[in-house]
Amino acid sequence: MTERTPRAPDAPRTAAPPRPDHTDPHPDSATGTGPMSATLAPPLPAAPHAPSEPRAPDAPARTLVSRLFAGTFDFAPFAPVAPPAGDRAPVEADAVARAAGCPDLFALHADAAAGARFIADVTRAASGRVLILTPNEQAADKLVERLAALEVPALRALADGENPARTVPLVSRATSAARLSGPEEGARRESAAKLAAAERRCAAFAPVAKVVARLVEAETELAKLDAARAAHTACRARAEAEVRAETDTPFARAAAEVRTARAVERAALETDLRAAETERAAKADALAKAREQLAEAQKKPGFFARVFGGKPKPGAPDPSELERNVAALEGEVRALTTRAAELSAKFAAAGTAHAAELEARVTAEVSARQSACDALLTATEADFARGRAEVDALKKVIAAAVPGEDHAAAHAELTAARAAHADAERGAHAARARALTDPRAVVGVPLCVGADPVFAALPADAPFDLLILDRAELLPEAEFARLSRLAKRWLLVGDASAAPPPSRNGRRAEVPFFARVAAALDREPLVPEGPRYVCRLLPPVARRALTREPLADRPEIELRFVADEAEPVVAEIAFPAALPVPDAKAFLYGELNEVRLRPLGEAVWTELEVTWPAAGDGGAWVNLEPGVRERVVGAGAGAFTAALSFDAAAGWTAESAGEWIAAHLPPPGSRFAALPRV
Repeated sequence: MTERTPRAPDAPRTAAPPRPDHTDPHPDSATGTGPMSATLAPPLPAAPHAPSEPRAPDAPARTLVSRLFAGTFDFAPFAPVAPPAGDRAPVEADAVARAAGCPDLFALHADAAAGARFIADVTRAASGRVLILTPNEQAADKLVERLAALEVPALRALADGENPARTVPLVSRATSAARLSGPEEGARRESAAKLAAAERRCAAFAPVAKVVARLVEAETELAKLDAARAAHTACRARAEAEVRAETDTPFARAAAEVRTARAVERAALETDLRAAETERAAKADALAKAREQLAEAQKKPGFFARVFGGKPKPGAPDPSELERNVAALEGEVRALTTRAAELSAKFAAAGTAHAAELEARVTAEVSARQSACDALLTATEADFARGRAEVDALKKVIAAAVPGEDHAAAHAELTAARAAHADAERGAHAARARALTDPRAVVGVPLCVGADPVFAALPADAPFDLLILDRAELLPEAEFARLSRLAKRWLLVGDASAAPPPSRNGRRAEVPFFARVAAALDREPLVPEGPRYVCRLLPPVARRALTREPLADRPEIELRFVADEAEPVVAEIAFPAALPVPDAKAFLYGELNEVRLRPLGEAVWTELEVTWPAAGDGGAWVNLEPGVRERVVGAGAGAFTAALSFDAAAGWTAESAGEWIAAHLPPPGSRFAALPRV
């Protein structure tokens, strides 16, 4: 919003010059000026397991608080989240939305009843896991019941000494002990019992431990011998297949040499055979031609003449010569046929002999290898028989010492029990992790930290997203610094107006830590103050630095000034609770030209009107600048801007209306809220 320096109203309206403010040195105390009051209880006891070694480097929360008290904290804006559905007043919905979306530290001023409802709503709206710590066991129980009614899974963490059966059944079922008693845990206990029984059964063999140890060794050796027997038997069975399949062993190389030599011999026979067959074929062809010539010569004239003594014609073949040639060729063909048959027989006989020779070699090699296997098998059988005899003798000794028990069966049972128990442990561990980490919220007293099993199941580095500390007016700063390490962001809920402890030795009592935090975080434009509500025009100013002046004609309205070099500046205006907020806003604009918007939730534009549905319906309209109206819902410090309307006849456009709203919206990032008493 734009910064203005409000001036005091015109002099005629004031009754007297500003006078010093005679207020209590502790603002908003139980004197009636504060919105709520409470009696300060004793400080929270320190939780167990506090570090005893030198203090570690400051936690982020401690550093943040130091900057806050030093006035150097950066109120960075953040986006509120959507509040959960429910019948809540706008002031409550606004506080929940901002607290659930705050990225660091938020403080809420409320009584116990309003604070409990607020804590439940923030837990529903916040993302991540939430740790809620309250100093009262009964309050913790009621928070668990409230969260259960809202269907928010919650775990009731217990401190040492808390009785889980003390509370109502619903809360008892939400404790770590109850959540860890599921079927997986029952299976783990059953497997542990079986493992213990198996261990006891094996422990009964202790008096004959040496015998048992020797039995284990003997049975191991016997198992090895039995495996060797099987190996030798298998080796004998596959000897022939291995011999025939080998390609690079001494036997395989020798057999290959024999095959090569015999192949050379058969190749020579085959060459002679083919030469004889080729020559026989040539002679057979010559014989056929000679026979054709003889036949032709016998058909020619003069044949009979020759037969009967006549002379052949000159130049004609001599039949007698042809007959002799045919007879000679027939002899040669017969001789070559006989030779080819002999060579063929030799070739076939050589192949058979070669195959028989190789088979004999294979048979001899297989027999030799099988004989070697038989020798090894015989020796192994003898060793096995001796080992079996020793095992039987040892078992008799053990059976005499532990009647009715079988060591092997007991050992097998122990092995199975160990495996089953390991499986059950893994299942129980997973179920345990689910049981302790599934709940969205963990609720307890500060002493439960480190005592309840849920904290051991969580990561050590900020295991929670949000830490809510209830009844924070009882919280010492050192305790907050210690507990703040449990989460990434923090919410303090308590009564900021609670009186400090009585002074001692005449010294002024220290303002409670929560009251200091609330005062430093408070940036609310409207705050309750006893029977009045206060509109702040400047950031919060120390009350002792203010002077006050009631208006002469309206004494129910009080102006509060802060000193300036030139003239006093109006810092706050206190209105009576009975004065409607629209009238107060009209006064602010008419007298001081101040516009104070307080929207709630997301804006919805409709032409020249913007509404904030989260603020609710109804309310009253108030005129601000010419052509600008504001609809206000709620009363006192619980009033919100529900709508703004811009009149086009006055020259307003959508663009100028948007610029006006952007200039008058309050800066985001408020980390404090105050709820009315429930």
